[in-house]
Amino acid sequence: MQDWLLLLLPVAAASGWYAAKQHYTQKYLINHTRSLRQAYVRGLNYLLSEKTDKAIDTFANLLVSDVETIETHIALGNLFRRRGELEKAIEIHEKLIERGDLSEDQRASAHFELGMDYLRAGLFDRAESILTNLVDHAIYRKSALQQLLQIYQQEKDWWKAIECTRKLKAMNKIPRGETVAQFLCELAEEALAQNRDSDAAKYLAEALQDDTKCIRTSLLNARMEIRNGRFELALQALKNIESQNPAYIPEILGLLQICYEYSNQPAGGLNAYLSYLCETYGSEDAAVCLAERLRGEKGSEKAADYLQRVLDAKPSLKVLSTLSDLLLDDGPDRQRNALTKLSRSLNRMLSDKPRYSCIQCGFTGAELHWRCPSCRHWESTRPICDGAVAA
Repeated sequence: MQDWLLLLLPVAAASGWYAAKQHYTQKYLINHTRSLRQAYVRGLNYLLSEKTDKAIDTFANLLVSDVETIETHIALGNLFRRRGELEKAIEIHEKLIERGDLSEDQRASAHFELGMDYLRAGLFDRAESILTNLVDHAIYRKSALQQLLQIYQQEKDWWKAIECTRKLKAMNKIPRGETVAQFLCELAEEALAQNRDSDAAKYLAEALQDDTKCIRTSLLNARMEIRNGRFELALQALKNIESQNPAYIPEILGLLQICYEYSNQPAGGLNAYLSYLCETYGSEDAAVCLAERLRGEKGSEKAADYLQRVLDAKPSLKVLSTLSDLLLDDGPDRQRNALTKLSRSLNRMLSDKPRYSCIQCGFTGAELHWRCPSCRHWESTRPICDGAVAA
């Protein structure tokens, strides 16, 4: 009996030790988990309060005590990137990729964030290399293509931009304002600058097939035909713009006058078309252009009478300014002095106004940009009509 007791004593001791170990291990894990949870909550609160520095310090401390948490490394790297500390962001994401215990999706996530670090740092070749490898990944295909599209536009690699855009459209993920037509127009502009008109014509035909409402395509076609002396074809391209988007009518008026002057159009054809544009679309620029032609053909009085009818139908500072200039041609000196002051005031008001505005972000300027310099949307800039952006 005593022999059995002696044999059971080591077993009892071992059982007691194991039970104690389990108890204290469980207690440690509970306390450790609670501590980690509190730290995460504290870090998130800092983020929500936009206290980025404190959030970074909190998550950095978590890396020491919670080395297994992949998401913490990625989040911290992203915070460094947002704060502009790109070297630290790159270091964290690179070290994460070196780990051998990552799943396929975790490794793809780390690679994507590293690609974003390189992109933010302006290292486009490195970013492109990483993102290209993610194009076939189910989760990151869309995001990788979108970022690659931005890189190709920045580098003016229009063929690759076209390829990216088509892939995104095939996924029903329409890019933000990017169109194949605009990229083909960029290629056409390059070809025209190098006198490669046949290539330009091919690009423009493909662009119009991709987007029948692409204003830029019609304008480039018209300019190319005018350069080659084919004024009838240029006129057809210009007249196509009213059906594409009448907001861009002010952009065609100068080219219209060239086409009518050198083509076999009937006398009075341009005046009739300008009158039609004014009446149909309320184009104040067409009205001013017609008034200037009437002034040369029939005198200031006829032109002024026409503009007064236009003003009765639709008030416009631009039309009023032109009318005041016309009235200066006739009348007594006292009236001329008053009109001179009025004309100067109106011209000053008009000169201070921007000519174009982006319908996406509100950016204004004096030049037509096919891609907004502010929000980077394509074909979002419109001519401004008396303070209102044309639709």
